[in-house]
Amino acid sequence: MSEIEQHGVEQTAVSDYPTYLRQKSLNAALTRSAVLASGWLALGATVLSIAVFTRPDADVVGMDPAGREHPIVVNEMPPSAGAKR
Repeated sequence: MSEIEQHGVEQTAVSDYPTYLRQKSLNAALTRSAVLASGWLALGATVLSIAVFTRPDADVVGMDPAGREHPIVVNEMPPSAGAKR
């Protein structure tokens, strides 16, 4: 191998290791980010599913079965005989 070719091979071999380390750390960071994002996605999907399947009845939230709003009637307890306001 000529001197020019030999110099190019040595330079490539030396410069590949820092690139390898940088790519390895980037790969590790991306992997951790993907795992974390997947966890948050799964948690969000679970919470949303629970909210959809356990929603309260229409009467509880002040609506009739057709989805129209109606006022919630609150009955006050009659005051006790000795109680004053």
